[in-house]
Amino acid sequence: MEVLPDTLRWQQNGLEIKIEGARAEEFAKELVPTLVMPQAGQQTNNQPMIKVNVDLEIVKRNQQQVDAGSSPWQLDPAQVAFTFAATQISPQGIKGEPPINFDSLKIVSNTGTEAVVQLTKAPIKTVYVKRLIRQDQSGIWTAVGYDPR
Repeated sequence: MEVLPDTLRWQQNGLEIKIEGARAEEFAKELVPTLVMPQAGQQTNNQPMIKVNVDLEIVKRNQQQVDAGSSPWQLDPAQVAFTFAATQISPQGIKGEPPINFDSLKIVSNTGTEAVVQLTKAPIKTVYVKRLIRQDQSGIWTAVGYDPR
């Protein structure tokens, strides 16, 4: 589940569900009574085995490109994790089919500013992504670390 101010969004069984408004949390708790909401700015307990050196100037330029309507995939933590993993596996570039299947990804945690994505059948087990520039729905996700298999 992605948690943002007055917005909850999650994907389940191929369906994306988005709840907006001041009562979003209340409605979500009716659907899932055991739901525990993260506190604002809460850090995930998961830490990557390998940290990615992130150039914030490049991230800022990528954010500007997305703001201008280019590369909207960077607004999706799963797509960012997929692209990161694929380029780690094939650093010379991807020719033809990607080296991993997008369906092998599973978002296991998403606080709205940090997400953890697990992969099956790939040399990379987990990708950690964060919203570094803007911590709302318009902020892009950036891979900040990963765990090899």
